[in-house]
Amino acid sequence: MSNVLKKTIVVLMVTVLMAVSVCGCGASSAGGGGKGKILLALHDDTDTFLISLVEAMQERANKDGISIDIVYAGNSTDVQKQQLEDAAKAGYSAIICRLADASTTLQMEAAAGDLPIVFINNEPSESFLKPDKYIYVGSFEQDAGRFQAEYIWNGLGKPSKLDVILLKGDQGHSAVEPRTDAVKYFFWDNGVDLNVVFCDYATWSDTLAYEKLDMFKLTEQHFDCIIANNDPMAIGAINWLKDNGYDTHQYLVAGIDATADGRQAVADGDMYMTVLQDTAGQGNAAIDAALALGSGGSLKDVEGSTDNLKYVWVPFVPVTKDNVGSLK
Repeated sequence: MSNVLKKTIVVLMVTVLMAVSVCGCGASSAGGGGKGKILLALHDDTDTFLISLVEAMQERANKDGISIDIVYAGNSTDVQKQQLEDAAKAGYSAIICRLADASTTLQMEAAAGDLPIVFINNEPSESFLKPDKYIYVGSFEQDAGRFQAEYIWNGLGKPSKLDVILLKGDQGHSAVEPRTDAVKYFFWDNGVDLNVVFCDYATWSDTLAYEKLDMFKLTEQHFDCIIANNDPMAIGAINWLKDNGYDTHQYLVAGIDATADGRQAVADGDMYMTVLQDTAGQGNAAIDAALALGSGGSLKDVEGSTDNLKYVWVPFVPVTKDNVGSLK
């Protein structure tokens, strides 16, 4: 048996087990209460943000008797395509999908047949979206980067010149460049002489962020702050700062997601700020959109939908020591 076939079998076994698990906690066993049956197709089960998003969706499903089954593709586009093809034959009314690879959007739409797809967390090109059919639910990524730059700049006293370290997530992920570019544009728009002394991908990881900063240390360059595309990378940066004798109250760090660890770091004063990506808000919006489209309705009835009926935006919220205690 080939390694590829073995891997596919393992992923499919995990898929079946996860669907059974959801039934056991009551979401799927409720039979949807006449609200339709939703497939939640995710790329993997290790992403910190997605774990929180799934929990929020399961809570909503259990509360309202909505039928949701969960499958994971193990980061395989072939497995994900097969999962969507199977959904089209299995009586689902809609699919909520976190793409393993946004460049495969058209393949996934073809695989889903007539089923509407609500994409989450990895935004396809707008040209691949279709009003009231293939839509995206998320938060406007540029806002997150803009908040990071604005708060860091104010926290440092609005300097006219800044030496900045930028830590980026996965290469090719749809959120990475908009978040990163928004940081740069904020500084440029405010007349700041911006010098990006280091910029590299750290794949959302605290350990890889630490390793990348060890590489940066060899350059012996000055820096004022570290801005990361997510909280785990920001926490890796904080650990690196502490281990190398830097004061985290002087060398400011910003993250995104407001994870539990991120919120604690903000409360402790080690992370200057983070940006809340509202998992409950996104989860509820995705379910609302799937229910509406799966029943032949329109996105216009979903809060936060855009006029072109291709997006539902859930606002980002800046999180600092002043408001972190109010978050759940």
